[in-house]
Amino acid sequence: MKINAVIFDLDGTITEPILDFDQIRKEIGFCDHAGTILEEMERMSAVEKKRAFAIIDAHETTAVEKSRLNVGVRETLDYLAVNKIKTGIITRNTKENALAVATKHSLNFDYIVDRFDGPVKPDAWGILKLCEIFNTVPDQAIVVGDFLHDVQAARAAGAVSVLLKNHKNAHDFLPWSDYSIDRIDELISLIQKLDSRKV
Repeated sequence: MKINAVIFDLDGTITEPILDFDQIRKEIGFCDHAGTILEEMERMSAVEKKRAFAIIDAHETTAVEKSRLNVGVRETLDYLAVNKIKTGIITRNTKENALAVATKHSLNFDYIVDRFDGPVKPDAWGILKLCEIFNTVPDQAIVVGDFLHDVQAARAAGAVSVLLKNHKNAHDFLPWSDYSIDRIDELISLIQKLDSRKV
């Protein structure tokens, strides 16, 4: 197996977890047991959605300003660049915020898919789109994320799913992942291991 692409989640994966989704839900007016934010917003009127997006945008802008890279991100991206492995971002955030994070921390990604491009994670659409852009098949792409949506989307697409275990609920998502890591730079040895396998 040859890994040709690595697709990263943004918030909590490239950057340290900052966004407080429970607080965002509260400010929007969702109950404690509401589902994920974007899906809950589908039932809103246009006016309600506009207000909710304003709340989300404010939190996401602050998260960009305060963003710090997770340990091992820079070293991992350097390794991928040297080995000519394509890198993508798939995020339920916006392309503008992903680019702002990349600019702030001097990072380069080959392509970014955001919440406005098509169906969001856990749908497989974004991963399949990136594989098409990168001219690779899903089983030669790794998808890395810290949340259930990330590994569910990877599995749905037929990509290699890697869970970053950097928060207390991470173990709940292990059944959906092919591999798990504690630090992003553990991807380097995982890629070398997968590349050494004979199909």
